[in-house]
Amino acid sequence: MPSNALKVSQLIQLLEGMRGFHGDLDVVFASVTDSALIAVDERNVNVEGEALGLKLPEPVLIIGLQRDEAGRVRNMPGERFVASADASEWTYDRDAAPEGVDLTVWKRRGGQDIGLRAGDQWFVREGAAEWPRRPVQIIPAGILAWKLP
Repeated sequence: MPSNALKVSQLIQLLEGMRGFHGDLDVVFASVTDSALIAVDERNVNVEGEALGLKLPEPVLIIGLQRDEAGRVRNMPGERFVASADASEWTYDRDAAPEGVDLTVWKRRGGQDIGLRAGDQWFVREGAAEWPRRPVQIIPAGILAWKLP
């Protein structure tokens, strides 16, 4: 489909060049109507065939419409961007986290917590001082970064 938009392959190439030059950057977009920076995450990057009441000739990658818990795309951008000042201490590769040891984790919702990785699964304390009898499982995408305590 010819258009005036980047193809995903061109966007990937552009982003890889930026990562090579600047390092691994947070991805945000500016919402002029909300006067806010919005954190780009898995929920506000979607493939849709229609949006904002428009039927599109072919599906497109849409950034800035958030998918809710029921899987419906809503006309809302997402969560406001929040960053910590000690970013250099954090590791963003979830697969590199050691298994079975307490880690300090940065969660998408709720900020810092104590977490534990077990294979592809992640568990958090949800603020409890000690591990509860049943740790709370969290989806891996809910863990944005980790570091050793």
